[in-house]
Amino acid sequence: MKNSVQNNFMEVLKVNKERVLLVTDALYIGGTETHVLGLAKELLKNDVFITFAARKEGSLVSSYEALNCPIYHIDFPKTLDLEEKHERELIEKLEEIIEAEQISVVHFHQSPSGYLAGKAAKNKGIATVLTVHGTYYPNDEIRKLLKLSDAVICVSPPLCDYIKSFGVEHPYLVPNGINLEEYPRDATYGELKKELNIPEDSPVALYASRITWAKASVCSIFLRACKDLKLNPIPNLHVIVVGDGDKLRDIKNLSQIIEKACKDSFIHIVGEQKNMHAYYSMADCVVGTGRVALEAMASEKAVIAVGNHGYFGMVHKENIDEAWNYYFGDHGSKSPCSRHILRNDLKKYLLNKEQLKLNGIASREIVEEMFNIQKIATEIIKIYAETTKGGTES
Repeated sequence: MKNSVQNNFMEVLKVNKERVLLVTDALYIGGTETHVLGLAKELLKNDVFITFAARKEGSLVSSYEALNCPIYHIDFPKTLDLEEKHERELIEKLEEIIEAEQISVVHFHQSPSGYLAGKAAKNKGIATVLTVHGTYYPNDEIRKLLKLSDAVICVSPPLCDYIKSFGVEHPYLVPNGINLEEYPRDATYGELKKELNIPEDSPVALYASRITWAKASVCSIFLRACKDLKLNPIPNLHVIVVGDGDKLRDIKNLSQIIEKACKDSFIHIVGEQKNMHAYYSMADCVVGTGRVALEAMASEKAVIAVGNHGYFGMVHKENIDEAWNYYFGDHGSKSPCSRHILRNDLKKYLLNKEQLKLNGIASREIVEEMFNIQKIATEIIKIYAETTKGGTES
């Protein structure tokens, strides 16, 4: 009798497995797209059916294809300023995907793709989930997304406050998750260091982000701070900048000016990279925010957090709650970022390799405890279940 009840329970579980449509604008390398990719991998391990809708373009296309899930190319526009006929056509395509794949939850992250997917889901009576990754959405667009969302997930505490200001009473707080298997301990990438012509004993500072908007400005401050350190007191310093964006040419020009002043080629602009763990592993200290900070911490690297909002500083066990509250400088900060403050912190830590190593070990422990993708996926699966049970009431 017991086995019969258990078997019936397992059959119910199988029947009730969610079928999720994950929606992004495109498949370029970025914090949101990388998060969706990592989440999808873990959801698949939990027998959740996954389908993607996105502009099938960007450096992550092959990584998404490797999951062997359906990927529907939708030519999502870059703004919501659409002709009515074009909007209707895109929504109808999304409705067809929902029907063909028997989708039970549509989970979106961005605008305008989220707006169009949300409309299609509402037309079909399908539950919707929105994950909010920042405060960069125009107010009119975030209001439209929220109106189409049955559940709202925020990746940091200040984002919960931000979303509550629009009248959402109970957003879910779920951080970005990191798959620790993709960031193995003690990984070494000596060949890559040789390829970049970085001597084995040279300290390395790394900055990673999209080279756009405020983060390009932070990159400029980072490079100027490193120039000061190169001149004195760290003449063997090397610097790596990872990322792409519309301000990359400006960063390259600045790098050339700095190298000329320092009379040394020590700045390595490597563009967009998929294997970020290789680059983190070469660094002694990583400067970044958001998902970059989490990935670097998973790689056992000390992180100086600075983002769109401003400066936070070195992340460690005693201040991790505060760091997450600021989302590592992206959603809040202790002060504006300046060349002076960043230079002083980089100097303090790069001259103390033993402390950097200890900070790196503690950083990985933090990620294991707070940001492990296995825990995050379990929380999101619960949200899917609660949302589908609740129907499509806004």
